[in-house]
Amino acid sequence: MSDRAKAYLILLLLAVLGAGGYYGLQHYGSEAAAAAEAKTKDEKENGAAIPVAVQPAVRGAISDLLVSTANLRAMRAVEITSQADGVVRSVAVEEGDFVRKGSLLASLDDRDLQIDLALAEQRLAQTKAQRESAEIRREKADTQIRNQRADLERNEEALAEGLVSDTEVAAMRHRLDDLLHDQRVEAATVRERNHRIEELESEIRKVKLLISRTRIVAPFSCRVTERAVELGQTVRNSDKLFKVGVFTPLFADVHLAEQDSQRVRPEQKAVIRMSMDGGEEVKGRVVRVSPVVDDATGTVKVTTELRPSNANFRPGAFVLVEIETDTHDDVVLIPKQAVVEEDGGTFVFIANDNTAERRAVELGYQDDTAYEVLSGIEAGDRVVTAGQGNLKDGDKTRVIDG
Repeated sequence: MSDRAKAYLILLLLAVLGAGGYYGLQHYGSEAAAAAEAKTKDEKENGAAIPVAVQPAVRGAISDLLVSTANLRAMRAVEITSQADGVVRSVAVEEGDFVRKGSLLASLDDRDLQIDLALAEQRLAQTKAQRESAEIRREKADTQIRNQRADLERNEEALAEGLVSDTEVAAMRHRLDDLLHDQRVEAATVRERNHRIEELESEIRKVKLLISRTRIVAPFSCRVTERAVELGQTVRNSDKLFKVGVFTPLFADVHLAEQDSQRVRPEQKAVIRMSMDGGEEVKGRVVRVSPVVDDATGTVKVTTELRPSNANFRPGAFVLVEIETDTHDDVVLIPKQAVVEEDGGTFVFIANDNTAERRAVELGYQDDTAYEVLSGIEAGDRVVTAGQGNLKDGDKTRVIDG
């Protein structure tokens, strides 16, 4: 075959292939366009389904809650001050330590007082010995007086019979007078020694009291919250040494509007939380409702009590307090996220046969997660909990999470 014939053959093949490709592209393009046109037509006729999440309304119990905030405070919180002057000899506790009533917290140097006590006790012992000697002498004088009186009576009888002289009887009377005088002296000495003993015993009690004040002890079982004293420090009377507190129970004082406070009574249940977004919580109770209204704020102080086992609940902590004033049983409940507020009204969307139905609802009590529904829906209705922001009454829906 000549070169010219080969060239014609190649051109013919290229023409055939080009015609086939054009036909194929034209056919594919027409099919894609038809599919897109059908999809657009279906969307125009039926509308796009909006994905939503739903939950059924249920029956249950819900409580009316009064919510406020407070700072926890200890049952007791006191400052312990020095009742004596002196140098700190020991510090037995640190901040955070728990101590029993009467436990030693710190001590002051009491050596001078101990010497004063020893001297006073020695003087007391000496005075008691002196009193004992005076009592012995008085008892001896008593005996001598009895004997002298007996002798005098016999001699007076003998004088009457002329057996003894007047001089002898007179001498015996003088002797009796001397013994009576000695008796009075010894009795006075005993009284004086008793008075001195009372003085010394009072002095010893005072010194012991001063010594006891050099021992700083816990006034009750408590936890040390602050230590303001150092070893070797010189302290004066009334200087602050420690702060202590009792952490069980703790109290939270909330201030409620006067109208709200009328629904609160002692022994009502309360829940105390560590933060606004939930967090750790502990159950408590109302213990006191103030009988007066604060004229500056128009509020009433309500005191709640809690006994936490969690160390995170401590005096000064900021907490959220929820007081349960009433409970409704067997009512219709829906999740809080299902409720939409608009133009002063509240409503929800119901997913009914994949169609959104908007319903106005009347709400009652609420808690952290749910609302009580007084009217508008029944238990079992599937309320939209997510995706309702784009919904309108009658929109098509597609449930993605039951």
